[in-house]
Amino acid sequence: MDGRHHRWHTCGIRSLLAAPYLRGSRRREVLKVKQGAIPQGVADEEAYPNTRVAWTAVGVLLLLYALAFVDRQIISLMVGSVRADLGVSDFQIGLLQGFAFALLYALFGLPLGLAVDRLNRRRVIFVGVIVWAAAATACGLARTFPELLAARLLVGAGEAALAPAAYSMLSDLFPKKRLTLALSIFTIGAQLGASLSLAIGGFIVEAAKDGVTLPILGAVSAWRFAFLVTGLPGLGLAFLVFLIPEPVRRGAGKFSGTWRELFIFLRTNIRFFACHFLGFSCIMAMAYARLAWLPTYFQRHFGWPVGQIGLVLAVFGFVTGALALPLTGAIVDRWYSRGIADAHFRFYVYGGIVATVCGTACFLMPTPTLFFILAGLATIPLGMAAIAAGAIQIVTPPALRGRMSAIYLLFTGLAALTVGPAIVGVFTDLVFKDDALIHLSLASSNLVLGPIATLAFILGLAPMRRAVAAANLRNE
Repeated sequence: MDGRHHRWHTCGIRSLLAAPYLRGSRRREVLKVKQGAIPQGVADEEAYPNTRVAWTAVGVLLLLYALAFVDRQIISLMVGSVRADLGVSDFQIGLLQGFAFALLYALFGLPLGLAVDRLNRRRVIFVGVIVWAAAATACGLARTFPELLAARLLVGAGEAALAPAAYSMLSDLFPKKRLTLALSIFTIGAQLGASLSLAIGGFIVEAAKDGVTLPILGAVSAWRFAFLVTGLPGLGLAFLVFLIPEPVRRGAGKFSGTWRELFIFLRTNIRFFACHFLGFSCIMAMAYARLAWLPTYFQRHFGWPVGQIGLVLAVFGFVTGALALPLTGAIVDRWYSRGIADAHFRFYVYGGIVATVCGTACFLMPTPTLFFILAGLATIPLGMAAIAAGAIQIVTPPALRGRMSAIYLLFTGLAALTVGPAIVGVFTDLVFKDDALIHLSLASSNLVLGPIATLAFILGLAPMRRAVAAANLRNE
């Protein structure tokens, strides 16, 4: 590193990060640094890989994301069986679906984010898949609630590796104007996985309702068999990540990726991140509440059998998600390419209103048909992962993206996975005190969370414009 580069790196980072907030001569000095004082080798950017390589990576990562959601959500169809076998309450089921997973998912996120910033990202993903697949398999071997709780904790720890690494890799494979669409296609994996978990889980619960006999293990109940069937394949599918070449880290020479730089960046953009984390935490909590409790809602409210619930919700979830995610990603990319710097938040000002109104009203409908019409409209904004991640990647220096993604997932994941499933159980057990009124619990949850999200995005419009302007000044 030559002297000029060292002086810019150690003294100019704070000013360059904060440039959009400055005025007058100080702002002109920072712009001058950007235009001429940075060494030429630092300012140059590597070309993006060809589209075949980029979209192959999206396909592989989508498949692994689908596997993650199968292992994460398969428990939602086993509520009745797990309660009967282990003697647990709705609140404890909420912990298994939310807090148990979210705790280590959040705690392991930051160290794994650092690994993403410093190490080969394919290897980080590989180790994560092996850990969560083994833990998901162990769920099927659990004989007590503490054992199942421990296994769910480890599923969360393993899955914490995938999203930060995938976001970072895709940011190095696609230009900003196409990044949200690529992230949206990747995020279809969540819809595919959630749908497969319902379809596979529903089929197994019905087909193996009297249990199955396996070599070595002997007699195994249906819910345990479902965990084994969905967990074991991950141990082999983990190797698919090596089909992706490790992409060059774009702009990595501008920042060394120190913790000091990360804290300066966070402090400079604190209003943007506060609104981002709060708003998307509430949207994600609404989505996870629906994922966790919809099967139980249809059982208790409409009296549907588990097999029918699994098939119908699988088709509904995948079709609506597969249509909504590319559409919303393309809309945001189009707005952003036209110069709407706050496109990601602006979309969710409108989306938060739709999610609140339709997400609340659908659970008050007297028939399944009316429910699905309104729930389909609510699905459009609830698929927020790509837009939320895209906003983070756009404003964050490349050398900090793994840890910033991990911090985002720490706050939003812990809040959403804990609050989302648990708030429904709290309304049912403590407010309405009647299992049959789960539809009111789900409606109330959306009515609480939706307005908070909308307000956060309104307050975040100006901070996002400033954060995007700072990133543009850094030529990222």
